[in-house]
Amino acid sequence: MSGACYLLYRAFKHRLEREQLALRTAEINFERQINEATIQAEQQERAQIAMDLHDEIGALVTVLKINILNAQNRLDQPERLFGLLNETSEVIEKTADTIRRISNRISPPTLVKMGLDTTLIELVKTIQATGKMTINYQSNLNGIRYRLDAELNMYRIIIEMLNNVLKHSHTDRLDLEVMRSNENLKITFQYVGLGLNNTQVQLLLRQEKGSGLKSIQSRINHFKGSINYQVDQKGKAEILIKIPNDEIRN
Repeated sequence: MSGACYLLYRAFKHRLEREQLALRTAEINFERQINEATIQAEQQERAQIAMDLHDEIGALVTVLKINILNAQNRLDQPERLFGLLNETSEVIEKTADTIRRISNRISPPTLVKMGLDTTLIELVKTIQATGKMTINYQSNLNGIRYRLDAELNMYRIIIEMLNNVLKHSHTDRLDLEVMRSNENLKITFQYVGLGLNNTQVQLLLRQEKGSGLKSIQSRINHFKGSINYQVDQKGKAEILIKIPNDEIRN
């Protein structure tokens, strides 16, 4: 090898090494951003739960205390005492409903007892009861259970994705499928409205915003899964998530 060729070779090698280092650095930074976004999303969720407990439960408990004190002062006034007891009963029921709602945000009891499929059926009914969206849900899980941590993560992924669709897609109808094959658990969202493709999602993931997308990506990465975003010119959007069975089975 001549001296000139050797110098060209060394220059090319150094350039290639720099580019590979830059690529590895970019990948590490990207992964760190996703992890940081997930931590931030979880911290925001905890902060919201703490605020709900303080503001809602705290206020209801204060009302209960006042009603009990008033009841003690109305022992000789049966009619007024009866009214206070009715009001207190309503406050207790409201407190129980609020506790159930907050508890469901942390970990739905149905998920622990019955699994992902039953929990999603309940979730779909809850969303449809609001009148904001019609969801056609299909599944072939048929009572199959995965590890609890995996089911909880799948549930949160689906909730986050449904929130995104509700907020940004300008659609009132969605098809949701959760299908198990020999290799994967497949979660598919399909609707007609505003959607994103993979390139647009990658751009959002690299920006400060898009913490919800980053949280979804991080949860999928944790189980060595994949997610694909597609949208055609007619506005038909599809989001396909694949999670290897080996990563989530009991």
